[in-house]
Amino acid sequence: MQNAFLRYEQDVKQWVDAGFPDVNPLTRDFLEHLRRDGTPRKLWKHQQESVYRAIYAYELLQMKNILLNIVTGGGKTAIIGAIISWLKYCHDIHKFLILCPNTIVRDRLEDDFTDTKVFRDFDFFPSGTEHFKNELGLHLLESGSTPQGILESGIVLGNIHQLYQSNINGKRNLAYMMNFVDHLAVFNDEAHNTPAAEYDNTLFALSPKCKFRLDTTATPDRADGKTPDSKMIYEYGIADAQSEVPPIIKSIVVYQPKLSSVQLTYTNPETGEKRTVDEMDKEFEKIEKGLSATQWVTDPDPMRKQIGIALERLEEQKRRAVSIGNGEYNPILFVVGICIKDAKAAAEMLSLTKEKGGFGVNTVVLTEESSEDDRLLAGIIGKKGKALEETKKNLERKYSLSKAKELIERGSKLEAVVSVLMLREGWDVPAVTVILLLRKFSSRVYGQQVVGRGLRLNIRGEDAQEFCAIVDHEKLNHQWLWDIVGAKIRKDVDQGNLFGDDDLPPKRKSQVLDKPENIIEIPEPEEAEEADFSDLEDLKIVEGDYPNWQALLNSFEYGNDIEISKVEIESVKGTNLFGDGFTEISNAPTLGRVQKLEKEISKEELVEDLKHTIRDIADILLSEEGIGSHELGYLYNVLMDHVQQKMLEGKSAGLANIESLKHAIRQRSVVTGNFREKPGLVASIVKYRKVLSNAHK
Repeated sequence: MQNAFLRYEQDVKQWVDAGFPDVNPLTRDFLEHLRRDGTPRKLWKHQQESVYRAIYAYELLQMKNILLNIVTGGGKTAIIGAIISWLKYCHDIHKFLILCPNTIVRDRLEDDFTDTKVFRDFDFFPSGTEHFKNELGLHLLESGSTPQGILESGIVLGNIHQLYQSNINGKRNLAYMMNFVDHLAVFNDEAHNTPAAEYDNTLFALSPKCKFRLDTTATPDRADGKTPDSKMIYEYGIADAQSEVPPIIKSIVVYQPKLSSVQLTYTNPETGEKRTVDEMDKEFEKIEKGLSATQWVTDPDPMRKQIGIALERLEEQKRRAVSIGNGEYNPILFVVGICIKDAKAAAEMLSLTKEKGGFGVNTVVLTEESSEDDRLLAGIIGKKGKALEETKKNLERKYSLSKAKELIERGSKLEAVVSVLMLREGWDVPAVTVILLLRKFSSRVYGQQVVGRGLRLNIRGEDAQEFCAIVDHEKLNHQWLWDIVGAKIRKDVDQGNLFGDDDLPPKRKSQVLDKPENIIEIPEPEEAEEADFSDLEDLKIVEGDYPNWQALLNSFEYGNDIEISKVEIESVKGTNLFGDGFTEISNAPTLGRVQKLEKEISKEELVEDLKHTIRDIADILLSEEGIGSHELGYLYNVLMDHVQQKMLEGKSAGLANIESLKHAIRQRSVVTGNFREKPGLVASIVKYRKVLSNAHK
């Protein structure tokens, strides 16, 4: 996304140095109050810079819709609180609407704005105007709430769906805003979601009332190439946050296994015959081509090995939490899957006792099927001390004392969270110190969002380098993701080294403009320039448009069921992604002999497993193409039709035999891979809609 503020950066610096001339006198008072010494909690430099630029853009450049691109963990909520305080104090705006994409984000914002917490923590209002805080009560837009609170509260917080005109509750809430609110300021958190059609329609409807709009996000560039329609005035990314002293975010170390041998087992779906091959067999290379990248981390044996690596990293993080964090937080493992079936398999492997073939780790699974209580547990896990007490108070305010106590007890014992899609944005738990990737990312947006879950610091204001360990697999081909944050490797670290402070890279130096007086301003052209593109006339661009997409789907092949039945890990390589970087070689995890997790499953359960698996595949494919969830039902039906024709002998899931159902479920990664290999296919399926069979029923 283009930075619209590059040409004004020196002007803003001079404006700040000169004491904020040419602005509303109240604004000058507010800014002097904001940067004074002796505040109870001071904004970071980049947070102050964000506020300066927002005010300069609004008051001097008359920009109404602006965007801040701030790294995860960079304190976007405090910036929103400061901007609300400025608008109320200086511009007579008294109604503030904060919109977010999901309940996970909403819960976090609710904690920050309940009882004016963020305003009290930072003491944003100048002396004599502290009473303004009393006018910033919070109203939550949620199912069953009455719109009367919109009028009675200064801040209205809600999931964007609570203003959609496609549902009765949304129509009522939006009507209240339009009919009874004179003017307001709108804040879009996780603003990369705003280009969605219905989100955009809602913002358009509110625009006559909206005097100011601030969008905040860490990933403004979406998978579909669309960006918010606001102007980006500030970029503060991972590299910027890493250069700060003390640091703003954690460092990242990526761990990948080095395999010494692989064994495959393939099953003929027609005869049920099983055959095992290893790297010494002639058929190995041919059969290996039938593997999907995801199988290297989701088939039972490699999954066990990857989990073993992750848990060794977790034990290491527990020791560091004591040594550098004085035991003020409980490090946790965050596992990311691509479908509910894989997530449940990972959770079962983690939570079962060692005697039953598991690891004995207290684990919660979060998917769209999860209960409200499980979602609340995601906000408790890893917390101790003051943070846990604050969460307990919030729960006691909303629920009974007994339920709050029960949730706290359960959440405090958890060590791992397994998620499918649910926690890629807005879930801000600093105790996430290990991330295990059991899926392949094709979208740079979602890849960065998941990595962002591990960036928040547990220890703030101290010069102690925390890091997040990400367990990856080279077969997933995520190097592009690690390149985004500048991976560099030092290859002279001996095998068996343990991770220690000496291995951490030196602090990155902040990039500072040394001699601004030497900047040359390039004037705008006096005449329109005509470019000659004649040499590009023969250039052909393949747009990935498939009007006859059904024929393409019919050409997809699904062969034998292939499972990575055994892998041997020689060592584990850790690569730091910041600074000069380093390579750490650790020993392979010692797992011992464990029994394979197998259990009989009924046909009814297989049918449900298949339906959930296809739904998850449809969801992730739509997300990666930047298409809204309103097309989920249609794409699900297309996929079920495809599976019926290719793997269920033309029968519906309910009429198919057990072996066919198992075959279809095992081929889930191949189905996903086939669609991914044809960029634009999903968009074409939506664009060129066809009448479907009854396969989904």
